Amino acid sequence: MLGELNSKKDVVFLILSYPPFNSRSNETHIAWFQDVLEINHKVREPHDKEKKVKSSELYSEIKRLLHHSIHDIEAHVPADIIVDMCEWRSPWHATTNKPTLDFCVDDFMIRHLLQYIQIPEIRTIMISEATDNTLLFRIKKLPPVIQMFDIVIHINANFLAVKDIEDRIIEELGFSKFSRGEADKFLRSQNFMILLYQFDSWIDLNDLGTGWWNSDKTQKIAGFTSDSSMPADLKISRHDHLLLWNLFCRNVGKLVVHSSSSQPLAVDVWRQCCGHLLATALIARALKDVNDVSIWQHAFRAIGFLPMTSHSIEDRILFNALAFVLGHLGSAANKCLKYCASYLEMERTHKVDLLESWMKEDLIGTLDEGEQIVQQLVNVVLLESFQNGESIRMVDEVRKELVNFYKAEMNPLLVELDGKGLMEAPKSEAWKEANEMYLMNNKISKLPDNPKCPVLSKLFLQGNLQLRVISPSFFQCMPILQILNLSQTKIKCLPQSLFKLVQLRKFILRSCRLFKELPAEIGDLCLLEVLDLEETEIIDLPVTIGNLPKLTNLKVSFYLPVNGNRKNYSSNRIIPQNLISRLVLLEELSIDVNPEDERWKATIQDILPEVCCLKRLHFLKLHLPKVSLLNDFRDLSCMNFRFIVGNHLKCVISRLPHELVIKFGEQESCLKYLNGEGIPSEIKEVLGHSTAFFLDRHQTATSLSKFGVKALENLKFCVLEECNQIVALINENDADHGDGILQSLVYLSVHNMKNLRSVWEGESLRRRTLFFLKVLTLYSCPKLTTVFTFDLVQNLYHLEELLVEDCPEINCLMLPTDKQRWTTWLLPNLKKMSLHYMPKLVSLCGGERVSPSLEWVSFYDCPSLKIQFLNEFSSYNLKVIIGEADWWSALKQNESEVWEPNKSKRLEPNISEGRRISIPGKADQPSGSEGLKPQNLDGIFFPIKRDIDLRTQLAAINDQLQARMQITEPTKQSGGPVVEAGTSSKWKQVA
Repeated sequence: MLGELNSKKDVVFLILSYPPFNSRSNETHIAWFQDVLEINHKVREPHDKEKKVKSSELYSEIKRLLHHSIHDIEAHVPADIIVDMCEWRSPWHATTNKPTLDFCVDDFMIRHLLQYIQIPEIRTIMISEATDNTLLFRIKKLPPVIQMFDIVIHINANFLAVKDIEDRIIEELGFSKFSRGEADKFLRSQNFMILLYQFDSWIDLNDLGTGWWNSDKTQKIAGFTSDSSMPADLKISRHDHLLLWNLFCRNVGKLVVHSSSSQPLAVDVWRQCCGHLLATALIARALKDVNDVSIWQHAFRAIGFLPMTSHSIEDRILFNALAFVLGHLGSAANKCLKYCASYLEMERTHKVDLLESWMKEDLIGTLDEGEQIVQQLVNVVLLESFQNGESIRMVDEVRKELVNFYKAEMNPLLVELDGKGLMEAPKSEAWKEANEMYLMNNKISKLPDNPKCPVLSKLFLQGNLQLRVISPSFFQCMPILQILNLSQTKIKCLPQSLFKLVQLRKFILRSCRLFKELPAEIGDLCLLEVLDLEETEIIDLPVTIGNLPKLTNLKVSFYLPVNGNRKNYSSNRIIPQNLISRLVLLEELSIDVNPEDERWKATIQDILPEVCCLKRLHFLKLHLPKVSLLNDFRDLSCMNFRFIVGNHLKCVISRLPHELVIKFGEQESCLKYLNGEGIPSEIKEVLGHSTAFFLDRHQTATSLSKFGVKALENLKFCVLEECNQIVALINENDADHGDGILQSLVYLSVHNMKNLRSVWEGESLRRRTLFFLKVLTLYSCPKLTTVFTFDLVQNLYHLEELLVEDCPEINCLMLPTDKQRWTTWLLPNLKKMSLHYMPKLVSLCGGERVSPSLEWVSFYDCPSLKIQFLNEFSSYNLKVIIGEADWWSALKQNESEVWEPNKSKRLEPNISEGRRISIPGKADQPSGSEGLKPQNLDGIFFPIKRDIDLRTQLAAINDQLQARMQITEPTKQSGGPVVEAGTSSKWKQVA
């Protein structure tokens, strides 16, 4: 009887892990689940130190729990399927595309785990029919798992008894098996997750680690086994997670789903539903007995459509499924369904009452017609029938998405037509009752002359690139308009009626490159709080801006007028004197100027003292032509800033990638220092408050470390370009104190440094120099001969991405070293490596093994890189290899002559203070040594064509992979858990 209860518990919670159930509260089911776990714990644990509680003594409680209602589940999953699953009779329908099914089922199993892993009563988890360790490693790298647990380890438990497993766990944590008491105490103090691979099903998980449990901690032991008969608090079975495929096949019809023409499409359509139980049922019912391949193809495209909305993936899938179903309903059924979405009672409605309502609304002509429509809507799961067909209701999730689908017609106060490709604006009637109008990202070229909008408060017109002119009276009848966005349009001037919008709070005119003059009437908008004129081409600010006392956010870009088009200015200033000081509520100020505009040099001298007196200012963007102007800032610790310091040289064009410029501008506090000489104290002072630094064309600095350890200690993002006196990025001899140089740096990008010879040089490396660096890119450094030294590479534990391009003198990334000193992985967390235009490169790291985490490698124009470099790969997580097709073919052709298999060896820990070392176990690598032969990697090789731009091709490959990951990954994965610096070996997490 207890076994029957546990079977029901496992099946119910498997089903509740699927959308839409997983987004509901499910409080009643959770309480029932906890009661079942309590019963199990009572049976297992001593009751009075002399005997255990027998299940017979809990008979009445078990019987009560067995009668727990699951009517909400049975509305979606037929009762006979639930019974079969409880009795381990869950037949699944064979398919020729079983690998696709298996991969999706892995996603469902992961979602099942994450749904309940936070329940403290769940200690033991049994995961059955895991055919290899792929699922284990995916679970280990899940961000929620990494965040939830201090320790995540896995053990190969094949043929091990309970004591042997416990000893193996203790040893993996760095303890001796003879230090059992110390290890038990340690584990009781930790949030841990222990994964047992090839776990023998005859062992009871509940017998493991009886002295480790602490109710105040989150602690789990999960066994991966081929059998699911042993007890566990939570069971996750691959076999049971074929439930959705069973439901799909049953609803579509076996003859259809198993036909040679339909089956591949059937699997693809099912996969697109991403495990959404309701969406799967809707699509399957709509495709019942459909043999037309074109309709199946339409369903596949419809489910995968990505609307331009902020829907969650579950809502998007259900919305798309409903859109497909509605497209195949008749007109009368659609009208009746729309009525139900608006007026059907939440709990239930008598069918007779519903039919009468349809008659009154002239939606149907006869009751028989209504009966047929009701049955049609029930058949496709849009309505639910109960009480022998006498009552009707609609699932809440269906109602919600139907309201979204019919929103434009059902809610006249909100008009959402963004991104619909509209050539014309809505007619005047549509504006009359609208409270908010979303018309952005269309092709509207003309707006109504004078729409009547008495209740319109928000109007969004950005992204209409064809909009050039707005009628003078367009804003005349919008008395309460508060937000107006005209960004990315081609308007040249503003209509006078706009300045009558006395309630306007936000006016956004960003990226209107034909807009050149801001009228003085802007000062009439006395309630204006936000004025955004970035990337326009205005020539100056009118003095009336000072009449906006509530302005909190001002962003402007100024255009340098051509001499022939200059106005007769009364002042040689871009911003009138004493204007900024009148904007006492200003919180954000951004001023972009052309560096060649001489007017700015006079303007900045006047406005800088005004800016420094703004007490509420917390964001400031300015160009300061002289370093000495920095002396006006007394305290930058409470402000985010974007400072450009120095003068641009005429006719100099930056060669930085556009994406890098954008990424730099997104950092918290940025300093860009242009064409500097020496290391001014003002620069060092501001640099100490900066999180991002761009050193551009510095004339004298020989290393970045010349700026000082203290000034560089908060930097997280750094870019260098054309600093041609720099020989080494970091010179330890430049610093006389501290634990390291650039110890907080995460991103370092170096470009066009013609005399750079090394990344680091010095007698001894400080232990935290570059310790947190994650991304390193080196472009066009013609004298650079190597990237890493033996000492430096030990500090780069966190490095995840390496790109080296156009560095023709490098033949190996790391200097040769004494192999006896090398005891661990090289760059253990490196995931992405790109090496381009390196004609002399013959080896990655001189035969040392590269990161076990590597996922992406890209090679281009590296003709000397031969087959031996594959021996340096130690990662079985590789997903992408990119290179020229002929280079790859040559590798395959020569592999039989020079291939030397990677010999698996266990790496021992190399722990030193401040270092974090990964200790891979034997289970980290699949058995055998054939995995990294080129012939076995063809499936992940992406060829590069020589006649097409390299960056364009890499971007296309990346987009393709991102699209694939959105379909296959339940959550964005990251690397495995790590331990904070300075942690002893007993406190480490095992990667």
